[in-house]
Amino acid sequence: MISNKERRNNEKRTFKWRAMVNRSQQLVSIIAPVYNEESVIEEFFNRTTLAADGLTNSYDFEFILVDDGSQDKTLSILKALSSGDPRLRVVELRKNYGQTAALQAGMDLARGSILITMDSDLQHFPEEIPLFLEKLEEGYDMVCGWRHQRREGIVRRWPSRIANYIIHWITKVNIHDFGTTYRAYRSELVNDMRLYGEFHRFIPALGASQGGRITEIPIKNIARPAGNGSYGIGRTLGVFLDLLLLFFFVRYLDRPMRAFGKLGLLMGVAGFGILSFLVGYAYIMQMSTIKQHLGWFLLSILLILGGLQVLIAGLLSELLIRIHYEQHDGGVYHIRNIWEKSGNSA
Repeated sequence: MISNKERRNNEKRTFKWRAMVNRSQQLVSIIAPVYNEESVIEEFFNRTTLAADGLTNSYDFEFILVDDGSQDKTLSILKALSSGDPRLRVVELRKNYGQTAALQAGMDLARGSILITMDSDLQHFPEEIPLFLEKLEEGYDMVCGWRHQRREGIVRRWPSRIANYIIHWITKVNIHDFGTTYRAYRSELVNDMRLYGEFHRFIPALGASQGGRITEIPIKNIARPAGNGSYGIGRTLGVFLDLLLLFFFVRYLDRPMRAFGKLGLLMGVAGFGILSFLVGYAYIMQMSTIKQHLGWFLLSILLILGGLQVLIAGLLSELLIRIHYEQHDGGVYHIRNIWEKSGNSA
């Protein structure tokens, strides 16, 4: 029985084969999550299509706007836009799943050999799309935007700067800005990526782990021209917690026993060392050290048993990661409809 993931990949390969027969130009998929953007979404789409129209001699374009459970009139506006442009597909998610899931939905449905992801709130300039494509054509697999002159307040800038430094230290990926979604990718680099939680900001790290060539270009950054941030500072704590997962993912995903084993052995050695000292001290001094140093004795037993449990967790992780690699298919979102000029489909 064919899995959903295999079916999606087969559909993409079929579409790309037909595209190669019918045209020599590369298809570029522009993907943007949308959440409560009724005040700016039409301007965003118009500016994006205008930027794309200036490149039609070299590329073909499709636009995938993923409505992430908007509560205002955003979806109605998107439906109207889709009825007027056959290149636009509006993906309606059943509820607000978050930016990462919305990006994953767009990537899964993208047919292009090049993918460009960006925000739809006009903090990203669609007019800079040619710069990303130009850099990609130099031979890179991923081009990341760098907000080198950020216009947000200090409450947003400093946590982001700290997170960028930590991510750089963990991943060794030499870019300045991991937080922006304004990036261009070659499809073969991201086809097998699965994004969960807030992992959209770690895409460069995931790409580097697959051997991708990654670079960055400076981009403009302004405060939102209208409305409130759809995905704001409230995620900062979760991002820092995700850094622990990123550390494990980058260093030990394919060998979890190395991580659990090191910790388990460290705890076991520490516990055995304390216990050995207590026993040796008792033998030399001919006295009951367990009664006099009960706390140290209990600590040594706790460390030994804890180390054993961590080692067992490592063994179980090894089994799970093998299952993960051998058969893995799942999703973090559910689509209600896809709206395009030819109609909608479930």
